[in-house]
Amino acid sequence: MAPKFWLSILLPVYNVETYLAECFESITQQVGDETGVQIVIVDDASTDGSWAIARALRDQYPQRVKLVGHDVNQGVSAARNRLLAEADGEYIWFVDPDDYLLPGALSALRVIVTETAPDLILCDYRKSRLVATRSFYGAAKQLSTDIGQLVTGVFKSRKMYCWLKISRRSLWADGPRFPDGKIFEDIATTPWLLLKARHFYYMPSPWIYYRRRTGSIMDSVKRKTGTFDARKHQDLAEALTGFKEALHRKLGQSQPSAAYNVSDFCAKEFVKTGLRFGRATHNAPSLSLKCYLDLFEKCAPLTFDHLTIEYLKRLRFVRYLLLKYALNVAKASQKSTEGDNGRAQ
Repeated sequence: MAPKFWLSILLPVYNVETYLAECFESITQQVGDETGVQIVIVDDASTDGSWAIARALRDQYPQRVKLVGHDVNQGVSAARNRLLAEADGEYIWFVDPDDYLLPGALSALRVIVTETAPDLILCDYRKSRLVATRSFYGAAKQLSTDIGQLVTGVFKSRKMYCWLKISRRSLWADGPRFPDGKIFEDIATTPWLLLKARHFYYMPSPWIYYRRRTGSIMDSVKRKTGTFDARKHQDLAEALTGFKEALHRKLGQSQPSAAYNVSDFCAKEFVKTGLRFGRATHNAPSLSLKCYLDLFEKCAPLTFDHLTIEYLKRLRFVRYLLLKYALNVAKASQKSTEGDNGRAQ
């Protein structure tokens, strides 16, 4: 039996009373009287007025809105996994409720779904009124079955956000799932979704307006000076665990560009981790950047030593120098840790 809805828009809600109504209105203004779009809201035990706003929206649109509430806060991963379980549409689109849809997004999506029916649709976004941010490098405005190019283009853009990927719900049937209790949940999920797609369509137009809020996860990782959050960086370093093997099973050795860009992604994250590590004052003498190097490199199809050679071949001199610097910091931190441990004994 065909799904009742061609699209389910999934909103994971937690303490977003300031933004929720605007996000919801950006959807309903574009839907109009169409009955084929469902909005699913999971309130993750908000402590502000989000639940009351969501309930009022459900009461206003009872045929369109499904509302579920958690008794205790479980985190964004659990909320998104619950949204997957509650969705009824043929396609699903995660939308963070502190963001909103830009005009024309749903009509453009509907045309693509009707004319080409891809497994995965990718779009761009805005985080200012004038500038659009690209989410993919590759063929645009056409149906493509080149999954190697899909992996290459997404990793090259570094935009893993699930709200930039509209997918068939069937792609999620037996995984992936967002990891409970961890951050960087998009990095731990989106790459596996790419490998499950048979075909995709990239629309180089901004469909989402993205707000960067103070106090977000990325702010907590990037902006604290003199500190290094070991747990958060470990979540980041482990997010792609197993993807190298999954990529090889899917593509074999036939996609060197994908292998390079996945490795480049891992190396850049390691470099950023190394820079934060080098600036931080560490209270734990056993903490070593080498452990993060091992985790990141384990996820990369190319070793980082091999990658430095690739950087030189491609004239990526800044990337070469930064990676070499981070590798040297890792070796130095390992020696320092070994020395501290030896003195402690």
